[in-house]
Amino acid sequence: MPDTKAPPRRRPLEPARQHREINAGPLAVIIQSDENGRLLSVTLPDKVPAGLTAAHLATVIAALDQHQLATESGPPFHRKVWAKLRTIPAGKTLTYGRIAAALGNPRASRAVGQACGANPLLLTIPCHRVVGVNGLGGFACGLAWKKKLLELEASCPPGR
Repeated sequence: MPDTKAPPRRRPLEPARQHREINAGPLAVIIQSDENGRLLSVTLPDKVPAGLTAAHLATVIAALDQHQLATESGPPFHRKVWAKLRTIPAGKTLTYGRIAAALGNPRASRAVGQACGANPLLLTIPCHRVVGVNGLGGFACGLAWKKKLLELEASCPPGR
C-alpha cells in the first residue's frame, strides 16, 4: 500500500534582513533594513557615549535619511502618530496631548505615548521630541538619551 502521508509543510521564508552600523565619532547606531533597503529599525547604544556632539548626531541622522522607511507594519493609529512626529522640527518639542489633539482625539495622549514607545525607527521618527505636560515623559532608550538628544538638537538643530 503506498504511503499517503502529505509532505511536511514548509514555513514561508522571511524576507532577507540586513544589519549594519552607522558611525559618527563616538556614536554607533545599528540599523536593520529589508531586502529593498527600507529601514526597519534603528538601535541606539545602551548608554549615551561620552563626547557625543550635535555634529555626530547630524551625521547619523543624515545617513538615516538616505533610507526609505518601512512603517506599514504598525497599527493605523501608530502610523498616524509616527507621521506627525516627523513634522516636529529639531530643537522643538510637542506634548503627547498636543499630538493627540492634532490627530483629532485630544483624549488619546496615552495612546500617543504607546505609539512613541513602539517606534522602531528612533531618530528618523523623532519620538524623543514628545514630552509630557509636566516633564519629559518616557523614552525607549532611557531618559539620559532623551535629555541628551533634546540638548544636542536645541544647541544646533541638525537640519530637521
